[in-house]
Amino acid sequence: MEERDGRLVVEAVDGRGCVSEGDAGADAGPADCSSAPPVAGAVVRLFLRLGDRYYASGQGITDEQGRLSLESLPRGVSWVLVSADGFARSSAQLVVEGLEAPEDVRRARVVLEPAHELRVRVQDEAGNSLADATVLATGGDPLPHGGLSDASGVVRFERLGRPPWTVKASARGYESQTQSGVTGDVSLTLRRLASLSVKVVDVGGGPAQGADVLISGSGLWPARRTRTDGMGVTRIGGLLSGSYDIRAEKGSAVSHTLIGHQITKGEHSEVTLQLLPGRMVQVVVSGGSEADSELVQGADVVLTEYGLSSFPLQGTTGSDGAVSLGPIAPGPASVSARATGYVARGGVAVPEKLDGPVKVTLLKGATLIGLVKDTNDNPVDGASIEIIGTDIDGMPVAETPQLTAFRDAHFAWALAGPSPLIPAGELGVMPGPIPPIPKDWSSGSVGMQMPASDQGREADYVPWVTGLDGRFRAHPVTPGRVRALVRHPAYVEGISDVVTLGPGGEAEVEVVLKAGGTLEGKLVDKAGFGVSGARVDIMALEGTLERTTVTASDGTFAFAAVPEQVLLNVYRPEDFDRVVIKQVIEVPEGERKEIEITLPEERDPVLVRVETGRGEPVGMAQVSVLSLDPAEPLRATFFSDERGEVTVEDARGLPLEIVVTAPGFARAQVQLQTAPEEYTVSLDTAVSVVGQVTAVRGRRFVEGANVLLISGGDQKGAITDSEGKFLMENVTPGPGRLVVSHPEFARVERSVTIERTDRDDRPFELSAVDLSAPGDVEGEVVDTDGEPVAGARVAVDVAPAFLPVGALPPGVAVTDAKGHFRLRGLSAGPVLLEAYAAEVGRGQIKAEVDEGDVTRGVHIVLNLPVSDTEPAASGSVAVTLGENDVDAGVEVVLVHVAPGSEAERAGLLPGDRILAVDAVDVTGMTDARRRMSGPVRGDVVLELERRGKRLVLRVRRERVRR
Repeated sequence: MEERDGRLVVEAVDGRGCVSEGDAGADAGPADCSSAPPVAGAVVRLFLRLGDRYYASGQGITDEQGRLSLESLPRGVSWVLVSADGFARSSAQLVVEGLEAPEDVRRARVVLEPAHELRVRVQDEAGNSLADATVLATGGDPLPHGGLSDASGVVRFERLGRPPWTVKASARGYESQTQSGVTGDVSLTLRRLASLSVKVVDVGGGPAQGADVLISGSGLWPARRTRTDGMGVTRIGGLLSGSYDIRAEKGSAVSHTLIGHQITKGEHSEVTLQLLPGRMVQVVVSGGSEADSELVQGADVVLTEYGLSSFPLQGTTGSDGAVSLGPIAPGPASVSARATGYVARGGVAVPEKLDGPVKVTLLKGATLIGLVKDTNDNPVDGASIEIIGTDIDGMPVAETPQLTAFRDAHFAWALAGPSPLIPAGELGVMPGPIPPIPKDWSSGSVGMQMPASDQGREADYVPWVTGLDGRFRAHPVTPGRVRALVRHPAYVEGISDVVTLGPGGEAEVEVVLKAGGTLEGKLVDKAGFGVSGARVDIMALEGTLERTTVTASDGTFAFAAVPEQVLLNVYRPEDFDRVVIKQVIEVPEGERKEIEITLPEERDPVLVRVETGRGEPVGMAQVSVLSLDPAEPLRATFFSDERGEVTVEDARGLPLEIVVTAPGFARAQVQLQTAPEEYTVSLDTAVSVVGQVTAVRGRRFVEGANVLLISGGDQKGAITDSEGKFLMENVTPGPGRLVVSHPEFARVERSVTIERTDRDDRPFELSAVDLSAPGDVEGEVVDTDGEPVAGARVAVDVAPAFLPVGALPPGVAVTDAKGHFRLRGLSAGPVLLEAYAAEVGRGQIKAEVDEGDVTRGVHIVLNLPVSDTEPAASGSVAVTLGENDVDAGVEVVLVHVAPGSEAERAGLLPGDRILAVDAVDVTGMTDARRRMSGPVRGDVVLELERRGKRLVLRVRRERVRR
């Protein structure tokens, strides 16, 4: 039968006519409003939610029976707002669906409660009334009430729900002020904005008249420009409190950028900048690393100081592929470049001493072709495509033509540099225009004149959208391991299988979109009353879908186009930072799932006391508390007060892990099966560790070696001095791992045990580490057919399968497009090399490393299968898994834990056997990986066996790459 548009009947009733179930008082049950009188003349407004925006989709006035029928409504999640004279505004949330039959209709019964009044007065610091101040009042109904103050600075609200309320006041030229827990009339005092004087001194030490001063920060973006007067001074007013970056320039002279200058509310601040001789940087952009690679004309190049700057310098390469940028002050800097048909590249370091141009090599963009269809095998047109994954360097990829167009528009807008500051009143600053947002993707128009470098880039701006045949073509795509993420308003987002793309390569994918289901729920308290203003999140267990809403005044919430499995998180109305309910919800395809969730009462608090071994309190100790119950997602960090105490709310009775760190003390980690009312953590003193790094069998001291010690779940680092010595403070005794590296020597890693000495002031001395000249290994990785494998990882002993998104860890190499690799910095002697490529396999070979030489011709064949599959979830745990056959079946073990990962920080170790994930026993590697994976904003609780002992650890998920 033909599907029709939605129809909704709204019924407004008088909440004063509701009857509570049971006796009045604390034990009264939820009200029965079935016989409550109707409210005629109530104004009903309907708002459709699309993404993060709301659109008016219907309105009307209730009749004598308190009813309003709305027809031909768009389908989707809608908010129903009802208001009437003498009543507080009320709301409900539901999903309006298409009708399969004319008699089908959705109904919403909205209970109106008596209105409450609130008077808010807005004044300045001197007590003077502020007229035309904007005042917002928010109560149980999460949508705010707003108004402007009159000549006496007063705003009156007459239709608020029950207190308490949160009130916010804002006025031009003043800091905004917010007050929570308001139960009656209130006055808010606003403070004037801050101001800043900048004095610029020229190279000779005199005042720099006519110097340009650039400023940008948390309260002023994008960057603005002003000019100094005859005394070399400029005054900037109307600034919000916050952190600001400031720089001065005049001709070829430029100052160092003052980073993070703090400005306080209502205060006047003064700074002085010294001009120095600047330097110019020439950048050459080429389309490949070979000597004969073509030079790229029209590439956008950005030069930034310190790798990240509020004042980037931007330009476009000419026919010789070169552009000159500057001036910049002495110090570290980097360049980035992008061009049509190529993949953008950033982070190319600029040498302190320039002896020629800085060369930037760009890779040719790849192409991804795909087909999108529904579950009935029909093509889906109008679906938008985003390419996600990791590039060949392990950095994240998230690309759409819209983002490309926005970057181009921002680049064109920024070519002229920071806009001038325009005075507005005594101290005011008129912010001026923000970077334009492209609107016409198909034509490349961005609402402004495009620079010459952008002419002819219209093809880059064509949206990646499926046509009538359901097909799409995405180009240019960053080479790497990527997926197509497909979105359509009528379907659940879909995600393709992973494909590996080389520079200029091409691949095809197919994605099936499901219509999904609808999820409607109600959050109630223990007595059954609806809880309003609570945050509710859903996150897909597979894919990247995340949505957030706030419960309506009756406690309802709704989501449309929901996948079959979602993780639902609920937060208390007064605390949007801590999850109190975590549930996996099954939503049948094409059906509506209705749930009711009871918000648990807060548990009693737990008092954690931190003491020394002599019973003295330890202040400012960092106390991290983690729940070891998978259903109770508590993870919080506190700092102890002067009494050495922290109070952990809503935690008594839970199984907890408490981790305490403090300067001068060893890290303490305890687990409690049931958290008591009070618990005392006694800290032992930490140990100082000394050592020495040498070379040539102890005859040479190695200065500048990087020493890393992982011990007791913590990391300490040091750099060796001129005698090769290093010192580490606050080390936790116990087994650990020592890693020593230096650019001129082979990397050394060894197991150590840190012990206490007979005196607290005597450091523990590690045996000397003697470094040898590094040996390199060169070779190729091929599959069983002898074809080269690009993107394979090569390492000694174990090539990791899963790593955090980002740069490769030391000791791992990746093959190029021809399957070639070079593993650097190895110690001399026999080594076992392993190579790994997802969907291809593993391979091993023994090789001999010669000190100070290169071992060439190593040939690794990927002839061993891999079974650790890559999840479609947004997050996982950065470990490599293995299986052992045992009498009871198979056991899953950790083969490798990625250095610097959340897994290593949580305390996972190679050799640990995984027994259960989130209290569910694992049956194999695939099952363990699936259960460890999920939304990146979440934790997973692992039950492990280590050397015959059982332990439980909570591990934070992170974005990983395979």
